[in-house]
Amino acid sequence: MAVTLTWHVLFYTKRFTTQQVQTFVTDLKKEPNFGGLPIKQVTFDYVTKKMLYTTFVFSAPKIIDKAMRHEMVKYLYARVVHPGGLDTKQYYEVVNQSSDALGIDYYPYPDGSLDVMFWGKQNDV
Repeated sequence: MAVTLTWHVLFYTKRFTTQQVQTFVTDLKKEPNFGGLPIKQVTFDYVTKKMLYTTFVFSAPKIIDKAMRHEMVKYLYARVVHPGGLDTKQYYEVVNQSSDALGIDYYPYPDGSLDVMFWGKQNDV
């Protein structure tokens, strides 16, 4: 039985702009799936002084394991730093870096939901 997973993706305002996050959400809304997993909802929820908040909801056959989750989070990061499209070279430039180098933290919950923080680095890809 498929599960619905909700990921809250937050962007640090000192590294990401409202326009970048709006484009990220718009781009994902155009996609029918996330690595073959059906996207149910993508929203830009609100902005605080320090963070821009989005919600990303998709279906999966089961809760995503740690290794796959790690790659999926990096893919989302690549989508925000390469808006409008992502070629193979750009994808690998991001996923071949560590989460620390990219400024990514995430916190999984037992139900498969995830809080992701994109802090970014001064020299984003």
